[in-house]
Amino acid sequence: MPSAPFAESENPSDSGGADSTTTDTHADMTIDEIARFGDIPVSTVRMYQNKGLLPPPEKRGRVGYYGEVHRRRLGLISDLQDRGFSLAAIKDSLDAWQSGSSLADHLGIDGLGPSFAQPGRKVRHSMADMAQRFEGVELTQEIMRRAADLGVVEIDGTDVVQDAVFSEIGPAIVRIGIPVESILDEYEVLQDSVAVIADRFAEVFETHVWSQFVDDGMPVDQVADLTANVSQLASLATTVVTNELHDQFAKIAADYVERSGMGD
Repeated sequence: MPSAPFAESENPSDSGGADSTTTDTHADMTIDEIARFGDIPVSTVRMYQNKGLLPPPEKRGRVGYYGEVHRRRLGLISDLQDRGFSLAAIKDSLDAWQSGSSLADHLGIDGLGPSFAQPGRKVRHSMADMAQRFEGVELTQEIMRRAADLGVVEIDGTDVVQDAVFSEIGPAIVRIGIPVESILDEYEVLQDSVAVIADRFAEVFETHVWSQFVDDGMPVDQVADLTANVSQLASLATTVVTNELHDQFAKIAADYVERSGMGD
């Protein structure tokens, strides 16, 4: 569909739900015309309205007219769908905006975010429990085999064993509308990226700490300090990467708000 003009502001209080009204000086499209603009069927326009994703048209007599607010909203919906968000997740985000929350608030970027289990602890689920945790998603043999190949899960007979962190994060990501296949795709890329980051920190450690330890003759009385330094570097590196990722997501959230016209 054509890119929606996001430059002008769309106030959340004006975007409305299914029972609100819209006053738009640019309301000049019939339902057939707004459907053609969005490259969607008329029935989809009505479905968006019924679900509260699209404000109702401005009524003039018996005819409803759609304008700039609707064009922008269709552009936002299309953009988020292209990025893998379900209509339910988009509706949830729009409701948060309309209640006065920013997208960053909604995503938990400005706060501490969700509290996940400590890494390293393993949990065991039956396949039935696993399916229940991913409610509404078919965990096919192909998906489970790929998850096992990536090390996300271990198949032990009829049970699934996985890290406690992954046990919570996977279903949480699915609930916001991202398919399991996409999660596994991104996790595979993430593994490679994290390996590069870890190798760089290891190289820094070897250049500036390990080499000095070797030059000193690898004294036994410094082994405990060396081990402590490795642990400290791992903790510091994790904090640095986490903070940088936090900042990058904050920028992404701000970009979504700006592009949607809801940030003013």
